[in-house]
Amino acid sequence: MFNGKIGELIEQAVRLLQIVGIPLMAFLCIIGFLILLTAGKNPLRKRLGYKFVIVFGIGILLIAYAPLLRYSYAPATPTEGNTDSVEEMVNSTINFGAYIFKGLWYASIPVVVTMFYTGMNVRFVAGKNPQTKRLGLGLMLFSPLVLAIAFVLPSLLGKL
Repeated sequence: MFNGKIGELIEQAVRLLQIVGIPLMAFLCIIGFLILLTAGKNPLRKRLGYKFVIVFGIGILLIAYAPLLRYSYAPATPTEGNTDSVEEMVNSTINFGAYIFKGLWYASIPVVVTMFYTGMNVRFVAGKNPQTKRLGLGLMLFSPLVLAIAFVLPSLLGKL
């Protein structure tokens, strides 16, 4: 489809998006799950949570499978292998995705613990309001699920 330096530049841009974009969009997708989980009856927060989950979930899949789609519909022509400064720049950003995931690990533990204790507080202060009791119970039950998603997501994204 693209030949020469322009094709190599586009391939490196897609690679950069995969290295940096997938962890960033995964982080924003988890934030969307948290917003959706804590939305209650608030329709604006529910809509925001749904938008985050859907848009960034589809974004993860599009970025992960962009090279596959490109080579499926436009076969690659062999080019000469030479190292450019663009490739070196992309190689220097490989560790950035790992830093985002480490930050996600370190930030998710206090967020999930706070979410659990907030759910417990909401549950026990709810009185006779069943909706508030369910909200507190949902926060308490799904906080370990959010933590598991945050810990398992890096290993799952490596297999895409």
